[in-house]
Amino acid sequence: MLLGPTDTVGEVDFDTELAIPPLAESTIDDQGRRVFDLTAQEGSLDLSEGEVETWGFNGNYLGPTLRAERGEQVLVRYRNELGEASTVHWHGMHLPAAMDGGPHQLVEPGGTWEPTWTIDQPAATLWYHPHPHGDTMEHVSRGLAGMFILDDPAQTVDLPSDYGVDDLPVIVTDPSSSRGEIQTNSEFGDRLLVNGTEGPYAEVSTELVRLRLLNGSPMRVYSFQLDDGSPLVQVASDGGLLPAPHETTSVRLSPGERAEVLVRMQPGETRTLRSIAPDLGQHFLAERFGGGEDRFDVLQL
Repeated sequence: MLLGPTDTVGEVDFDTELAIPPLAESTIDDQGRRVFDLTAQEGSLDLSEGEVETWGFNGNYLGPTLRAERGEQVLVRYRNELGEASTVHWHGMHLPAAMDGGPHQLVEPGGTWEPTWTIDQPAATLWYHPHPHGDTMEHVSRGLAGMFILDDPAQTVDLPSDYGVDDLPVIVTDPSSSRGEIQTNSEFGDRLLVNGTEGPYAEVSTELVRLRLLNGSPMRVYSFQLDDGSPLVQVASDGGLLPAPHETTSVRLSPGERAEVLVRMQPGETRTLRSIAPDLGQHFLAERFGGGEDRFDVLQL
């Protein structure tokens, strides 16, 4: 645990272009199901202190973005190539318990699992991650997580939708590392990654950009705002699109929560997405040692 507040405001160089998780490839099988392949595997990540051992889905750290439409039947062919048992859970998805990927559905090393279900909920930003009993925090901290975007053809809302251009996934994590390994016994890290990128900037080529925010940290609460106090327009939360856009100066997300916000940009303008002290409403010692006084520069736009 950290001994006091962490503050990186004004200290981040933003010298690395934001990595965009690729959209997962899929096929349509003879039953009309959209088929995805996910493999949990070991990898590594180059950070400022050197190479760090990580886990990821289909890669070194985090996983591809899965995308499907309401009404589609999906099949995920999951394979565990880790050295220990794990699961894959569909956080926020409406689906049968037998397909949920909870602690009761461990997949042993070298094993496979093929959940299938029909997408039956409105458009939303969801995510997937392991859910083994007692080890969820460790597996997620090592890098096993990814977005699952649901589209609903019946919802005709005019929002930025060019993935990776004006519709950006923003997965915020705070890994703590030492001696080349992720420290899974540390509740709070002292630096942030966005989509696995340290010091990230995103080249924005449009006047309106949609940020799909996901708090992928296991313990930390974030309170996101823009550095100049400009408004964020929230258009969606965990459950999907809001009835109407909501203008606000900050959006607070607990671990696992998602929100979609719009940011309006002018040509040549630069803005920084920041997390201010989230005001957890606790005793001052709990605030200090529980991350409630921490501030971070997150992403430059």
